[in-house]
Amino acid sequence: MTRIASIHYLLGNKKESLRDICKENPDWNYDKLFSKTGIKNRHILDDSETPEDLSYEAAKICINNYKNKDIDGILYVSQSPSNPLPTRACVLQDRLGITKNSLAFDINQGCSGFVYSLSLATSLIKNDLAERILIICSDHYSKYISKNDRTCRPIFSDAAAATIVEKSKKQKIGPFIFKTDGSGGKHLMVKNKLSKAKLFMNGPAVLKFSLDLVPSATQELLRKASLSKEDISLFLFHQASGVVLNKLKKKLNIEDNKWFVDIQNLGNTVSATIPIAISTLKGNGNFPENRNVCLMGFGVGLSVAGCIIN
Repeated sequence: MTRIASIHYLLGNKKESLRDICKENPDWNYDKLFSKTGIKNRHILDDSETPEDLSYEAAKICINNYKNKDIDGILYVSQSPSNPLPTRACVLQDRLGITKNSLAFDINQGCSGFVYSLSLATSLIKNDLAERILIICSDHYSKYISKNDRTCRPIFSDAAAATIVEKSKKQKIGPFIFKTDGSGGKHLMVKNKLSKAKLFMNGPAVLKFSLDLVPSATQELLRKASLSKEDISLFLFHQASGVVLNKLKKKLNIEDNKWFVDIQNLGNTVSATIPIAISTLKGNGNFPENRNVCLMGFGVGLSVAGCIIN
């Protein structure tokens, strides 16, 4: 079995409020945008930062906060690295001073990336290929978003979240479930326009995918784990936007006290939303330790990945 031993996150240094960007774009309606996104403030990397810088700082704190610093694996989850090669995990292995007797690779995955990385880390540890794995989720979507993009700019933030996964005798991560619909990949993608990479999102299509597949995947995961909704203490889903989370909660008929939402001052940090939520809950003493928590990531791909952690 495996467990989350340490977790920490950092946000981009530059804070942007919805009011400020609406002032930049006078044709934007603040009330309408806030009612859809549920986001008042976002954080993006400033000109002096890179996602790897943020990743290094978050990982360093995550490691220093835990007594056992013998990391022998790094999984780096990102769709927006500063450079496509060398592997960002390798760069961070050296920068963090992690042993050369370690595995290190990148995962090009977005909103479901944290759950994917938990699955890989759990499998690697279970098969004695590593003892303790550092997962870093970091995305820099803001570099793909223009100042007047009303669909994407009010939603996405830049962040890095570091998580240490290790063997455990008492706690468990799993089972897992995965769903993929690559035919919908065109609805959330980076396109090259006038020699510049720009993020395109068909919001209604991504919402339809989420409402069609996430509830059924959640039910399937519960059956796979031989659990009911009543056995779950917390449903912690990818923090996509206010409207998406509200509709999923209603469709799954989940009580308020079992449903997590914390997006207003964070924004959608892509692969980092779930570990940020876990870190926040652990930090304020509200994470349901030794109880069942359902994680569900979904979005770009289009993909869904879920698991139960105890």
